[in-house]
Amino acid sequence: MYPQCHAGIAVPNGLYAFLAAEPDGQYQLPRQLSCELQSGHGTDHAGFLQSIGPDEHAAWWLLWDDTAGMRSLIQLPYCCDDCTAADACLLPAGHEGRHGPQLATTLDVPPGVRLLLPARDLVR
Repeated sequence: MYPQCHAGIAVPNGLYAFLAAEPDGQYQLPRQLSCELQSGHGTDHAGFLQSIGPDEHAAWWLLWDDTAGMRSLIQLPYCCDDCTAADACLLPAGHEGRHGPQLATTLDVPPGVRLLLPARDLVR
């Protein structure tokens, strides 16, 4: 497994309203996005916003650049490059890096936060 990028962005209100008015949306719109690409990618970040149409042949993606503050709304088909139904890549077509099923989301625990352990791990 390869780590997924940790970048995130709030969905601008105007963009949210535009997509909420689209009749072919298939899912609840997010207010926050995370980059779906492999960590260390060299292109803009890409966050999934909404599938389009009942057959979900394509999706709306938000592309953004942390340094320039640029954002772009783009409609792209899903990748599915050499994919079977069992390991379909749901990233945008032409994405950089590994395919979606090869990526792992990791949790960075902030300093000073203690994780709770199951009771069985405390008794030895």
